[in-house]
Amino acid sequence: MAVRIIAIQTLLFFVTYALAGQSSLKPIIVVLARTATGATGNADQTCLLRNPPIVRRNDYTYFPGIGGYKLHLELVSWNQARITCEEEGGHLAIINSLAERDAVVTVLKSTNLHPDYVSLGFHDLYEEGQYVTIHGQTLVRAGFNEWADGEPNNILGPENCGSLHLSGGLNDHRCRILLPFVCELPIH
Repeated sequence: MAVRIIAIQTLLFFVTYALAGQSSLKPIIVVLARTATGATGNADQTCLLRNPPIVRRNDYTYFPGIGGYKLHLELVSWNQARITCEEEGGHLAIINSLAERDAVVTVLKSTNLHPDYVSLGFHDLYEEGQYVTIHGQTLVRAGFNEWADGEPNNILGPENCGSLHLSGGLNDHRCRILLPFVCELPIH
């Protein structure tokens, strides 16, 4: 049985590696689950699910054809924001169009405490000046790369994490700076 698990993991690695650069493919979720079969009940079954169902949450604001967004006003580091969004079943917001940028800015302005900056799901942690989303796409390929005036600038030293200014322009900031953030629940 251990050999089959290793074989499945190896196959999944190669499939993931081969498909990594093909953004036109829909996400694939692999679920490894035990099923009771035969006398031993030890058979492993691998299921491939395309576009797993996204659970609509009441604490998100939804925009038809764009997605659902939630502004978190607590101040946390970029990485903690990333983890929090994943725990909610989403991810740090990634701006893919002007319409999506406008949706996120609408969410920011919907509260009396609208922050000047919020963390988003992009960074240049791999290579300085090469900004990519948390899903590995360049900002150009993701569909939105409009920076706020004078940005990116590394004005406070290494600013490797991404944020959005209330004006709607992108900004770079230090990853350890505590900022509010926006989570996204994509729609399929």
